[in-house]
Amino acid sequence: MKPLSLILILVLSGGVLLGEDASSWRKDGEPVADAPNMKSVNGFGAQLFLTENAKFFEDWSKPETPKLTPLKTAHRNVPIFTAILFADPGLDAEGSADVTCDIIVRRPDGSIYGEQKDVIGWKGKYLVPAHNLQLTQGRMGIRIEPQDPSGTFTVEVIVRDHIKKVKLSLKEIFEVPQ
Repeated sequence: MKPLSLILILVLSGGVLLGEDASSWRKDGEPVADAPNMKSVNGFGAQLFLTENAKFFEDWSKPETPKLTPLKTAHRNVPIFTAILFADPGLDAEGSADVTCDIIVRRPDGSIYGEQKDVIGWKGKYLVPAHNLQLTQGRMGIRIEPQDPSGTFTVEVIVRDHIKKVKLSLKEIFEVPQ
């Protein structure tokens, strides 16, 4: 799969952005339906992608547009990372945001492979302009070991905006070949 470019307020999936009315994601000015990995409620939006590219997280804070190659097939013993992006969190009277994420990885049989609770999305002063994407401060790393089963693994993320009292449930899958 080719790398995708991020452009300031554009979201990875083909130029989709949180609309000016902040009620939905938009592409070419038209509303885009929520997807399992991309949702918005009450003006708060979040997206989930999986990547093997650890450099993406370093590149996020650089002036150049970072590249993200979404992962669909995992390689054993190669780390996979959750890339969780969000836009327009609620702010308290001091201009601070409070966003957290719960992440669960499920094996093909549905059992829990790994789990992290209260991963920091953003805590504290939030200076990102409206409708611009922000990468969560925390993430989860996943490594498929040689003895792990083949099949479809599922990553489920609950993104909570504690100020707006919004909860978004996102999901992405990846395949582990034999």
